[in-house]
Amino acid sequence: MAARARGNLVVEHMDTLFAGELVLEPLVVGHAEAMFEVLKDPALYRYLDHPPPPSLEHLLAVYARLETRRSPDATEHWLNWIVRPRDQPPIGYVQATVVSDRSAWIAYVFSSKHWGRGYATQATQAVVGHLARAHGVRRFLASVEADNGRSIRLLERLGFREATERELAGHDLSPSERLFVR
Repeated sequence: MAARARGNLVVEHMDTLFAGELVLEPLVVGHAEAMFEVLKDPALYRYLDHPPPPSLEHLLAVYARLETRRSPDATEHWLNWIVRPRDQPPIGYVQATVVSDRSAWIAYVFSSKHWGRGYATQATQAVVGHLARAHGVRRFLASVEADNGRSIRLLERLGFREATERELAGHDLSPSERLFVR
């Protein structure tokens, strides 16, 4: 459920989402231990601009901040889902940063053991659909490393396209990143 207050989105509750055999649970601190194991996978960091969490304690602190569901200045809403096949441990996450102009930045990370099974596509599609229906998001953005073909193909399957020069204006991307929009 979501409510509006003075033009800003206020997240009162996050829903658990379902996509085929996948369950997307709203991230809570209690997920940190299982996700620490997932996030130790070195293959994940080839295209990410940060290293693996250095400790479980560090990840617990990160998840405590994310569990607040909003940035410290309250201009962004942080919606994060842990993804797992039914009755199995987590295999990754999908996150959305929702801003007041009804746009959302989308990101996802899945264990390399589960690549190529369609899980990232199913889970990200479920989040995008949910954000449009439940939160009124009309524009989706994702940054991706130019040589991350797997992620680019996922975005294209979901209807994203590479941003035009005009759409790139005002976005601070590294020289190796590309912006995709939907």
